[in-house]
Amino acid sequence: MMNEEINFNDIVPFQVKKAEGLPKTKLPFNCGLFVVKMLECRSLGLKKMSSINDDTAMDLRSNLCCEMFDQFMDKDFQEGCRR
Repeated sequence: MMNEEINFNDIVPFQVKKAEGLPKTKLPFNCGLFVVKMLECRSLGLKKMSSINDDTAMDLRSNLCCEMFDQFMDKDFQEGCRR
């Protein structure tokens, strides 16, 4: 791969498609939160994501913070870190 010549004629262009039906934010600082919560819903097999919106963002952020704190403070987790 290194020092190999690239034939740009062989590169196939790709298409970008806009995802439909996903939560959207009007605020630039909510996008990461939306991605985390959408991934969480997807991993749990949940299809309904209507509760992920700018109106609920602060509650979602607070809940996520508490979940992360609880995970960190979990006794088993702390003991694993000490080893």
